[in-house]
Amino acid sequence: MKLLAVDIPMASGPDQRLFLIGDEEEYRIGGGLISELRDPVVKALAAAKEFEARDQKEDEEDAARELQETERKHQEEVEKLEKVASQ
Repeated sequence: MKLLAVDIPMASGPDQRLFLIGDEEEYRIGGGLISELRDPVVKALAAAKEFEARDQKEDEEDAARELQETERKHQEEVEKLEKVASQ
């Protein structure tokens, strides 16, 4: 095995690459294959983050709609009680 490297996503900065066997020169030599293998994973991770963000936005919108519906129903009940009280 000429090269064994692991890309480690970091929360506090750019990803780090750890060379277990080989070095950066070996990585550059095989760059075409490495990027072909890495790019789908990176794209999938980006898509997963995008879907998560969309889901969160939809959840927030659903909660806002539910709150509005609850407030509308409450207002209707108050109006009914006021009508009954004024009769």
